[in-house]
Amino acid sequence: MEPAGGHPSPFRGRWLWATLAMAALFVCLLGLGFWQLDRLGQRRAANAFVLGRLQEPPLQVDGRLQEPPLLDPDAADLRRATVRGTYDFGQEIVLRNRTLNELPGVHVIVPLRIAGSDSAILVDRGWIPYESAAADRRAAFDRPAGEVTVTGILHRSQVRRSLLAPPDPPLGPERPRLDAWFRLDIPRIREQTPYPLLPLFLEEEAPAGQPARRFPWPDPDLSLSEGSHLGNAVQWFAFAGILLAGYALFFRQRAGRAGHKQAQTGRFDKSRQVE
Repeated sequence: MEPAGGHPSPFRGRWLWATLAMAALFVCLLGLGFWQLDRLGQRRAANAFVLGRLQEPPLQVDGRLQEPPLLDPDAADLRRATVRGTYDFGQEIVLRNRTLNELPGVHVIVPLRIAGSDSAILVDRGWIPYESAAADRRAAFDRPAGEVTVTGILHRSQVRRSLLAPPDPPLGPERPRLDAWFRLDIPRIREQTPYPLLPLFLEEEAPAGQPARRFPWPDPDLSLSEGSHLGNAVQWFAFAGILLAGYALFFRQRAGRAGHKQAQTGRFDKSRQVE
């Protein structure tokens, strides 16, 4: 109940709990907005890191695994690189569930036997349509013979980041080799490859100044957008403002009605006293 003869207050009586609830919700909405701004800052920092790596001079990968200078996965990740060697299409595999312009497909992965080395590096040659993913159909696409020079972006081995992500089945006597993989897990793929593999893979880029081949279509997966974090932050802050303004207007209307009712009651009591 409101104090007799007093005006309703959002910080007294029955209004206090509603005000506290609205304040808690207001703080939550503000927190979500600032969280999105923090995510935006992280995204911008990650993009700056990627751009910095891409602007460094390209690495010349020679396949050394045991002797210095070694190819450090952390230092070489996201660096541009050039490798010369020969493709081994007999060890070709594909990565499942890859899309290009919302079309389903796979990425073709081929070991490149590095010139002057016993080692190889896995090369992501790009996207092909899902209906062409079978091994016999892939043979119809571009397959250069002899030594080639491939340029692209180095990436670390991919890992399963969530229990919800589908696992690649284990290899064994009944399954000595997998043709289709969910992720490019180099230690796992090394189990079915008859020669050493470098700890990074190369995502091929289309050669500058040359006609683009149709398939496999080079499709470097480097998203440098800022995403929707800024828009989401503005949205959460707008919700907080609407909540605050709406509650203030609601309280003002209810308080006005209560004051009017109190005034009517006061006049009625005075008229009875006169009688």
